[in-house]
Amino acid sequence: MAAAAPASAVTESLAAWLCRTRWSDLPDDVRRKASDVVYDSVGAMIACSQLPEVLALVRFLNKMGGAPECTMIGHLGRTSLVNAAMANGGMSHGDEVDPVHLRSVGGHVASGPAPTALTVGEWTGASGQAVLHAVALGYEVGGRLMTIFYRERDYVARRFYPTAVVAAMSSAVTAGVLLGLGREPMQVALCLAAYQAAGPDNMTRDPAHMGKTFQVAAANRNGVTAALLAQDGCRTPPDILDGSHSLFDAYLGAPDAGAEMLADIGAYYSITDVMHKRYPVGSPNQAYLQGLFGLMEKHAVRPDDIESVEVQIPARGLKRVPTTRHASISALTVCAIAAAHGKLDFYRLHDPAGAMDAAAMDMQKRVRFVGRDDWTDLQAGHRAIVTIRTRGGGALTGEVRHRPMDAAELDRKFRELVEPRLGGEGTDRVGRLLKQLDSAASVKPLMEALQRA
Repeated sequence: MAAAAPASAVTESLAAWLCRTRWSDLPDDVRRKASDVVYDSVGAMIACSQLPEVLALVRFLNKMGGAPECTMIGHLGRTSLVNAAMANGGMSHGDEVDPVHLRSVGGHVASGPAPTALTVGEWTGASGQAVLHAVALGYEVGGRLMTIFYRERDYVARRFYPTAVVAAMSSAVTAGVLLGLGREPMQVALCLAAYQAAGPDNMTRDPAHMGKTFQVAAANRNGVTAALLAQDGCRTPPDILDGSHSLFDAYLGAPDAGAEMLADIGAYYSITDVMHKRYPVGSPNQAYLQGLFGLMEKHAVRPDDIESVEVQIPARGLKRVPTTRHASISALTVCAIAAAHGKLDFYRLHDPAGAMDAAAMDMQKRVRFVGRDDWTDLQAGHRAIVTIRTRGGGALTGEVRHRPMDAAELDRKFRELVEPRLGGEGTDRVGRLLKQLDSAASVKPLMEALQRA
C-alpha cells in the first residue's frame, strides 16, 4: 500500500518550484510577457495616480508617516516599503485599465505582482531582470488561483471578489522571490498572506471605485507584510493550499482544489494568458466594444447615424457589468459613451464633471443588452454579437471574439494614458526605461522617474 502524501504536498511543492526557478529557466515568451505586464501596469498606475480613491489612500499614508524608503508612483516624496506597496497596489487597480487574465475571464492578476515587484525591487536595489523574474513567478501563482476561483466560486449568486485574495497571495510570492526566501519561508509567506485575504463584493452599489481599489491596495500591503514576516523567521502551518482548513476549503468549500496549482507547472505559464485591455473599462465590456467600433469604422457609421444598438453577451455578464457602478464598469454607460462619441478615453471617463454628456445620455436610451443563456463556458465572456440599426433603416451585425493587442496598440495605449500626466518628454523617458528594464542594473532609476511624475 502506497504511503499517504504529506499534508503539505501542494504548498511545499509549489514553494520549492518557486524557489528553484530562475530567470534563465523561463521561456522567451514568458520573459517578454513579464516585460509587457510591467509596461502596461505602469501606464495604468501613472494614469490612476491622481484618481480620488488613490489620493485618499496617499493622504492617509502620508499622515501615518514612515521611513522615506520607497516611491509612491506619481507622487513626490517617499514613504515606507509597506506604505508604498499599499499606495502602488491601489493605483495598479485604481480603475479598469490594468492587464487582466484571459483564462479566468478577466481576473485582475497583474495588480498583485507588478506593483509589489517594483516597490520591493526599489527597496532591495534589485535589477530590472530580478523584478521581471518576480513578476513572472508571482503571476504564475495568481493566474492559477484566479482560474480556480472563477471556476469554483458562484460569482453571481454569492458576490465575491477573488482579486482581493489572489493579489494578497501573488504579492507575497513576488516579494518572497525578491527577498530570496527559501522553500519553508515561502510556505509561511503564502499562509500569512492567506490569513489577511479579503473578498467581499458589495461593489455593485458603489458609485465610485473605492471598494476595488482599496482591496487591491490592502492585498499588496498584506502580501509584502507576509513575506517580510516570513523572512524574519515567523512560523505557520506549512499547508495553506492543502486539504481541510486550506485556503480552498475556506473560500470555496473545495479542499482538494489546490492540486490544480501544480498542473503542468514549468510547462504552462499563466502569464502567457495575460490580456491587455484595449479600452479603459471593465473586462466584460471589451469584446462588444471591439465589435461596436469595428462596425462603425467598417461602415463609416457616425454617432448621429445610430438609431439603436443591441449587444448580446453571456447572461452572467449582465450581472458583472450592472448599471449602478462607475462609468468605467456600467455596461449601459460604457456602451452609450462609446456609441455617442465613437471612442472611449480614460480621462473623459474620470472627468469630475461626469462622463455622461447630453449625447451619451440620449444614446443610453437606445442601447439594449441581451443575455445569452447558451453561452456558458468561461471563454464566452470574450465573445459578443453587436447590431447597429441606423436611422436610414439599415441593420449592421457582427459577431466578435476578443483579439489580443499587438505591440503598436500597446505602445499607443501607454502614451494615451501617460502623456497627460508626464508630457511628451517624460512619457518617452519612462517608456524607454521600461523597454530596457530586462537589462537594467537597478530598478531605482525607473522609480525615481516615476516619483517625479
